[in-house]
Amino acid sequence: MLRKQAVFDRETFLTLPDLPPRLKLWGEDRELEDFLVKKAFTINPIPSSVARADDEVKIAVVGSGPAGLGSADELTRLGFKVTVFERDDRPGGLLMYGVPNIKLPKNIVMQKIEALQDAGVEFRLQTEIGKQVTFADLQKEFAAIIVCVGSTSPRRLKMIRDDAKGVYYAKDFLTYVTKEMLEQNTSVPADTAGKDVVIIGGGDTGIDCAAVAFAQGARSILQLELRECEMTGKTQDGFCELVSSDPTLSYGTMLQDVLYDDNGFVKGVRIAKVEWISSASGSLPKPQLIEGSESEIPAQLLLLATGFTGPEPAVFSTFAFNKTPVGTIAKGSGYFDTSRAGVFAAGDARRGQGVVEWAFAEGRNAAVECAEYLHALKK
Repeated sequence: MLRKQAVFDRETFLTLPDLPPRLKLWGEDRELEDFLVKKAFTINPIPSSVARADDEVKIAVVGSGPAGLGSADELTRLGFKVTVFERDDRPGGLLMYGVPNIKLPKNIVMQKIEALQDAGVEFRLQTEIGKQVTFADLQKEFAAIIVCVGSTSPRRLKMIRDDAKGVYYAKDFLTYVTKEMLEQNTSVPADTAGKDVVIIGGGDTGIDCAAVAFAQGARSILQLELRECEMTGKTQDGFCELVSSDPTLSYGTMLQDVLYDDNGFVKGVRIAKVEWISSASGSLPKPQLIEGSESEIPAQLLLLATGFTGPEPAVFSTFAFNKTPVGTIAKGSGYFDTSRAGVFAAGDARRGQGVVEWAFAEGRNAAVECAEYLHALKK
């Protein structure tokens, strides 16, 4: 499977030999691309309850992912002067660095960013609130703030050593890969070419990682998911039957341990099959180890697609937000406002992990609530 050069575009990816059927489906799926091109920035009627700003009232949007872009677009249409703060070197957030170029071409993302810039939106890159700019600075310069920082604090596994080498969170891995493409940088720390790759997590991000590993020319790929296929919601179009014999994906499989060599590099994983058992009381099923199913799998690269627990801790300390029991930003008396006056939150940071379409809608709705708040202050 080793390739002379990594593949970054959809058309070439779909012609690769021995492409697993599930990854072919992944490559053919244009839903996200179509949404961004045809729907995400479609002009919707402005709610009649919201008056246009009659002067250049300045609003800050923190984060340039889907929710941030949705907010910026809506606020601009409402007549506000918008500045978007982004800590990365490029705008787009998840759309830029969290989704492979095969799935979402970055030129499409940049076309949408440039359209916002042409409409008057300012993007301040490599600017993190709490570091390059303080929260107090924002309060002085802007009439209101909408925080759209996403859910970026990864769910950690206790068995992963702090000094482990060859272990990466999926978000970091996908960022490295996109930067490799954009900067034509061949010294990527998480290159999968010629390696045995194990991916923990059977969700969409895990599939993104599997597809990229295949495109880079990994020697072998194994994606693990604790749940059975039928429990994941991926039952449409006979998906579970399609992957039942796929050697790159194993449902009902538990990660028992990570194996390291003497220098701290990952060298493999110990896994076992489980069955899901419901108790007589009818409680939710629990995984039970199938004795004798243990095995050791070689791996020189381990990717963790285990989800996120909420915004990073610095978000709560910087803005002094209240936190919900599930780790998201707590709302105030409204729907998108927070415990801080004039500060709103939208997207995954507020509602937890979701899909891009939800985040755009959250950003737009937060912009409307923010506008209503500012107009109410004038009365």
